[in-house]
Amino acid sequence: MVGITAYSFYVPRLRLERARIAQAWGTTQLPGEIAVANYDEDALTMATEAALGCLPDGAAGANVDGVYFASTSAPYREKQVAGVIATACDLPRRTQSSDFTGSVRSGVSAILAATNAVRAGMLTDVVVTAADSRVAAPESEVEGLFGDAAAAVRVGRDAVIAELVGAAFVSEEFTHLWRTDDDRFVQAFPGKFSTTFGYARDLGEAIRSLLGAHGLEPAAVARLALYSPDARAAADLAKELGFDPRRQLVPPPINDIGSAGAADALLALGRALDETAPGDWIIVGSYGEGADALLLRATEALPARRARASWAQSVAGCLPLSSYEKYLKFRRVVDVDESGEAINNVLEFKELKQNTRLYGSRCTACGTVQFPMAQVCLRCKARDRLAAYKLGKSGVIFTFTVDHLIANLEHPLPMAVIDLDGGGRLYLQVTDFADDEVRIGVPVTLTYRRLHEGGGNHNYFWKARPLR
Repeated sequence: MVGITAYSFYVPRLRLERARIAQAWGTTQLPGEIAVANYDEDALTMATEAALGCLPDGAAGANVDGVYFASTSAPYREKQVAGVIATACDLPRRTQSSDFTGSVRSGVSAILAATNAVRAGMLTDVVVTAADSRVAAPESEVEGLFGDAAAAVRVGRDAVIAELVGAAFVSEEFTHLWRTDDDRFVQAFPGKFSTTFGYARDLGEAIRSLLGAHGLEPAAVARLALYSPDARAAADLAKELGFDPRRQLVPPPINDIGSAGAADALLALGRALDETAPGDWIIVGSYGEGADALLLRATEALPARRARASWAQSVAGCLPLSSYEKYLKFRRVVDVDESGEAINNVLEFKELKQNTRLYGSRCTACGTVQFPMAQVCLRCKARDRLAAYKLGKSGVIFTFTVDHLIANLEHPLPMAVIDLDGGGRLYLQVTDFADDEVRIGVPVTLTYRRLHEGGGNHNYFWKARPLR
């Protein structure tokens, strides 16, 4: 049996009320809010967070031998992001990694590729992680539709919680959403024509084909988890196909956080797994220059292996953005000075295990754990008796300061000394905190974020964020 063995969500903590967009431009917006990536987040960091959520606490990737990353808004045009994620997750060098892009359909396409690789025996355990942080032009019709988020699933043979039973595909050119290699902003032909002759036609055909191939009627399906380009498209399609939208359709992410692009269908799948029972049928569907539809069946292993944080928990505890102008700043739509020190590949190579895989040293004489990696113990002064030690990613604030002068996109910037569970102490930037939340003794988790820009490159490092 091949299928989903674990899943996780990641939703940024920041929210922008759509009413602020309407107020800025005098436009009509949907009610509610969108999730917004913080100034130090992008598709890479969000996908890493989701991938780590699929791995055992403190484990170096367990038996994972593949990482697939899907996004339409990757921070690099020429540099594989999946390889960076594999390193930040401390997976073995022999891990196979691939990027999937070009369409919001790429998240489901990556699940299909992972399933085929496992069925063929080429790989045994693949993390598929999808994330998007798409930018719409200010005052455009789609500006209030896009939200930022990530989701991940593991695909394998052991302890399967949802077996992948079948799939159906449609591939044909239809221009609905696009962004050329010169464009910063996503372009769109929104409206009834695109929804009817693109989304509904293509995804509807794939789902009908899937149902027919397996002799299922719509009533037999417990949950329908679909990407939705707008607030009504998925519900209208479900009704057209003979499903009951109120009972069977998983509420699309656009209702809570905005449309999350390549992660959208995976978020809906995860929400379905939060709610379904063993034996239930689930259909997952995504769209873009055609459509992919997957048929899964929940197994007896599901109740004991649901996500560590449910969808409801993942969207809770949000922080409102104070203004639309700050939203534009965090999106880099407003020009900001982010000049920083260049990090050459020699230094990056030398400190990769320490800074990206997050290793310190442990003294074999007295057991002291320290960071950065060293040859002399801070406590007992033993020399050359320190071994590499994998640091944990949770801890508490030992002490902190607030820096008002540091060259950073957001001010002021809290800096904290973190006592890690399992040993070790790091001095890190703090992110995603409300002003009154940075206190001594507050529990935190480490998150991989953008540290600064320098040398024409994005430079990443670990930061501390609230334990949610």
